[in-house]
Amino acid sequence: MKKLLLVTLTIIAVVAAFRWNEWRDWLDKGSVPQLTRRFSSSLVFVEGKTGAGSGFVCDIGGKKFAVTNQHVVAGNSGAKFTLLDRSPIEVGQAAAAVGHDIMTFALLSDTKAMEMMTEVEKNAAIGDDVSVLGNSNGDRIIAPVAGKLLGIGPDRVEVSAEFVTGNSGSPIVHIKSGKVIAIAAYATVRRFDSVTGRPKDPPEVKRFGFRLDSVKQWQPVAWPEYSAEFQALGKIEARTDELLKLLRTRLFDAASYTDPAIRGPLERYAVAGKNTGLIKTDPLAAAKDLANSLHNACDTDIAQALVAIRYDHFRRRLGEQQKLRAESYKALDQWMKTLGK
Repeated sequence: MKKLLLVTLTIIAVVAAFRWNEWRDWLDKGSVPQLTRRFSSSLVFVEGKTGAGSGFVCDIGGKKFAVTNQHVVAGNSGAKFTLLDRSPIEVGQAAAAVGHDIMTFALLSDTKAMEMMTEVEKNAAIGDDVSVLGNSNGDRIIAPVAGKLLGIGPDRVEVSAEFVTGNSGSPIVHIKSGKVIAIAAYATVRRFDSVTGRPKDPPEVKRFGFRLDSVKQWQPVAWPEYSAEFQALGKIEARTDELLKLLRTRLFDAASYTDPAIRGPLERYAVAGKNTGLIKTDPLAAAKDLANSLHNACDTDIAQALVAIRYDHFRRRLGEQQKLRAESYKALDQWMKTLGK
């Protein structure tokens, strides 16, 4: 009996020693270091003339794609995709996701792909461990950022992983399954309590990623048109910034602004305010003229863009500009009333 027991224990010990590495890998399969090693050949650096970001190779619907954010490649002309070992990957036709800040590129290179999780709301749970694997600060260093899954929405997820600018375009990996649940996209900062209005110290930062599995429609990208829309939207955003600067600083010096649509009305208002002509200018009329001129200038570019812009990503950003402009108009009108008194 003792001899049989000894033989049995010996066999168990031999098998255990033989399969230890396999068992260790199995036990460690869901760890962040193991995932980083496992997917290092699927992580991508996206680098262009105006900046750098992250990306990854992913299997979507049985096909391999290089994936990143639209905001990473929009305006970043000549963006190149390389792996950790600096070897380039070849990409083909690009497609922009509707309703999501995601851009895919057909993969022309033979590169290992990560697996996308489907039905995230069913296969992942609040509180699950996640890791963001990407190019932190654009320094060509793959630095995993661990955290928890805090929220699941129809088109995005919220995570506690404290990813930064260079992580835009990084995969958000579900640790337990090893699958990609979303792509790191943006963060919001709340500096004041929405109920009490008191400052938050420190400010509350929330981080979000767009789900890959919930994209319903893709727009093929024609780069000349896509780039033109990016440039047009950039000018609109710059004009909004100048309008907000005027409201924030209440600085009437036209030379402090670069946009002719803002400078022109301010120059005319300055001339009217001097009252050096034969006909004296009514202060209220001058204030109304300034407000109307700014309204018209800031309505024209929006109206033209609504006709010209067709890519969903830019139309959504245009909608944000419309909201900012509408809020600015209300503040401007209230301010102009005080100037006319």
